[in-house]
Amino acid sequence: MSFWREASSVMLLTKSSNIKNVYWDPFKILCIKRSEINSYLPNYTVFPGGAAEKSDSSPEWTDIIPDYANPNLNLNIIGYSGSPAIKFVSDNEPGSIPKYLSLRVTAIRETFEESGILLCKKMNCSYPETCATVHHLDIDSIDRWRKLVQKNASNFINLCNENNCYPDVGALHLWSNWLTSPLLKTKFDTKFFLAFIESPVNASPDGVETSQITWNTPDEMLSRFVSGEEKLVTPQYYELLRLKQFTSFSKLTNFACTRSVEGCEQILPMVIATKDGYLTLLPGDGKFNNSGKYLEIQYELDKHMQDFDSNVMHRLHHTEEYLPKKIIIKNYTPKCRHVLPTTLSNCKI
Repeated sequence: MSFWREASSVMLLTKSSNIKNVYWDPFKILCIKRSEINSYLPNYTVFPGGAAEKSDSSPEWTDIIPDYANPNLNLNIIGYSGSPAIKFVSDNEPGSIPKYLSLRVTAIRETFEESGILLCKKMNCSYPETCATVHHLDIDSIDRWRKLVQKNASNFINLCNENNCYPDVGALHLWSNWLTSPLLKTKFDTKFFLAFIESPVNASPDGVETSQITWNTPDEMLSRFVSGEEKLVTPQYYELLRLKQFTSFSKLTNFACTRSVEGCEQILPMVIATKDGYLTLLPGDGKFNNSGKYLEIQYELDKHMQDFDSNVMHRLHHTEEYLPKKIIIKNYTPKCRHVLPTTLSNCKI
C-alpha cells in the first residue's frame, strides 16, 4: 500500500477565558483554512499538520531531544475489533528514531510551517518533559527560519541546533488515528495529537498552503460549518463534536494526559453510496466489516440508508464532497477509555 502517506496533526487548545471555574472553563482550538490553490482539500478548515518527511525520523534527533526514550510517549494503535492495526505505511528506516517520536516531530514542524507557532523548548528548560502544557518559543529571525523549514524540512534540525532548542514532544498527547475516506484520492494515515497552550499565540497563515488562521471554540466552529461558512471533513467534524463533551479546559487537559497511555483505535471509514445519500460506517458499527471493502466506495444504489440500520451504530451521513451532515451513535462504546462525540447539546463532561 505504498500510495498511502503518513501524517500528523496537532489539535492545539487554549483557554478562552481568564475566569477560573472548575466546572466551566471554556477553551478554543487553532483552526487553519487551506488555501484555494491546494490540490488536497482546498478551502477546507483543518487542524495544523501534514505529511511526514524523512528528516523527521533522522537519528540526529537523538542528540537534540533530551528525553527521546521517554516510555510515556507511546503510539499504541489498536485495530478493528482488537486485532492489530492494519499497516498502511512503511516502518522508519533502520537507525532512525521510532515513530512515537518522529510523528510528534512531524506535527510540531508542520504546525510551525503553517502557523508560525514554534512548539519547542530551550535546552535545560525547567519545564518537565511530560508537562501538560506546551509553549511557543519566540526565537531570533523566526520568520526567516519558518521560510527555511518550509523550503526544506531538514532545516528544522538546523533550527533546533542553532537555537539550542528541541521539539516539545512530551507535551503532545495521542488522541486519534484517522485513515482517509475512499471518497478522497490522496490517501493519508494521520495521527492526531492534543496539545495545550495557556494563552492564544498570534498565528499567521503562510499565504501558500494556508489562507486564514483563527482560534475558535468547538461550538463556534461547528456553527460556522452548519451555516456554510466553513467546510469540514469527517475527522475534524467528529473530533470537534468529541471536544464539545468537555466544558472545562483543565478537565480536558487531565483527561488527555491520563488517557493517552491507552493508545487509540485506528479509524477506517467505510463508505456506502445509497439511493438517498452516503453513509460513512466507523469501527464498531454493526454493519462495519474489515474485509478490505473500506478501500473502495460500496455502491448500493437500490437501497436506502435506513436499510443499513443496526442495533449498534457508529456512523455519519455525508455529501459526495465528504461534508458531514449527521452523526448517528447507538449502543456504541469507544475503545481505549475514549469519549464519544456529542449528538445532544446538553451532553457534557
